[in-house]
Amino acid sequence: MSLEVIDAPLRARGIELQGSDGPGEGLRLGPYEVRQVERERSPRGTELLPRALPRPASYHRLRFEVLAPEQRRWHAQCEAQRRQARNPDLAGELDESHDEAALLCQLQGPDDDRWVLKLSGNIGRGLSGELRAAGEAGALAFEAEVIVRRSFVRVVDRELPIAVAQLRRKKMAAAAMLLAAPERAWLAPGLAGPDRELAVVAMVALRLLPVTQSEL
Repeated sequence: MSLEVIDAPLRARGIELQGSDGPGEGLRLGPYEVRQVERERSPRGTELLPRALPRPASYHRLRFEVLAPEQRRWHAQCEAQRRQARNPDLAGELDESHDEAALLCQLQGPDDDRWVLKLSGNIGRGLSGELRAAGEAGALAFEAEVIVRRSFVRVVDRELPIAVAQLRRKKMAAAAMLLAAPERAWLAPGLAGPDRELAVVAMVALRLLPVTQSEL
């Protein structure tokens, strides 16, 4: 069912990458090697969510690098905040998580290009945001989303067995990835080499951060 939320043209004509385990917490995604993964969790950290009445929260830091073809090296540094739902008892009765989450990633490419990935939302309903060039007037690279549910006939929806990250450009799906092992990803054939690398790095960040119901 998770595959069905990925745009059909991207699945049909996109370049598919298969994931496999790498050393330590790393992984391989087609020709891309994710390595030097460092993750930390703390009860205190940067406030990324809007202010609210005090509720339990966790703060996460992530660092990793991606080695692309031709020894092109990318670096990522991320922070995330996850805060307990307003009514956790109700969420428990529904067997759903409505924790709030927000993340911020700084991505640096091999051409000294810098990018910022920001998403926020409800763990049980999905996250949305953008990937932009760093700077006050940074150009939009992709619209980003984490899809966790699929709607049927507009009134019924179901939780996906595996969350999906999807990047869009001009309303068209440009890349997508299943956020669980074994990972699978698709890249639009029209993406240029550096854009492919950027998309992979962004989706890997979403794979490694606690942005799905199973990640606590």
